[in-house]
Amino acid sequence: MLLPAFALVLARVAGLILAVPMLTSTQVPRMIKVILIAAVSLMIFPLVINRVPTDLTLSTAAVGLLGELIIGELLGLAAGVVLFASQLAGQIVSHQAGMSLGQVLNPLYDEETSILDQVWFFATLVIFLALRGHIAVVEVLLSSFAQVPPLGMIVDQSVVDFATAMLKLCVDMALRLAGPTVLALLLSSLFLGFLTRTLPQLNIFSVGFSLKIAVALVMVAVTLTHTDDLIGRGASDAMDQLGLLMEDMSRSAANAVR
Repeated sequence: MLLPAFALVLARVAGLILAVPMLTSTQVPRMIKVILIAAVSLMIFPLVINRVPTDLTLSTAAVGLLGELIIGELLGLAAGVVLFASQLAGQIVSHQAGMSLGQVLNPLYDEETSILDQVWFFATLVIFLALRGHIAVVEVLLSSFAQVPPLGMIVDQSVVDFATAMLKLCVDMALRLAGPTVLALLLSSLFLGFLTRTLPQLNIFSVGFSLKIAVALVMVAVTLTHTDDLIGRGASDAMDQLGLLMEDMSRSAANAVR
């Protein structure tokens, strides 16, 4: 009976698709997500069927669905860490430049974000697709079935280490992306402080607000043209950490069988 085995594959694919940032948008109809999950699962199932136990029962498969969903969520976290980092960088710069005061509705996630958040997100998404990151995600999904077959999910310290590594990578990338702009804004603040001392009659609030926005926009434009290497390395590091997690899970499952 192949239905329980297919259900396990479906759960892992669903966890991945529901965790990838570009597909979690509220603008993507739920029916499209369901069709995409079913289509990807049907394409993958013949390739991984030899890794799935064929003597499963529906009750056994139901117990393992949560573990497969968690593995898919971990895959989606690794795939979207560069996008999360870009949004965090946009938030840092927006707060420093005062642009967070004019937040607008982001229709993708039905929440309020600044313009720089969205610009950085979509720019990173374009670079990620140009670097064939979506192909790498599919390859990692296929290899995950070879390393951690269905019902092989074991939660141990390796999962905590992976989550910590993803958080560290996200913050590190965000600081690297926002660093040049934040430094330029700091220098502009020093310049405005000098103007305040030398020209007390100058309306520093109106001048400073416009100057900081101009500096932020120019620096973000310059930074975005040189971030492809950083985004590529970040995505590669995330996939490497995911590979280490899959290897640890594979060893843990083998030790459990023994």
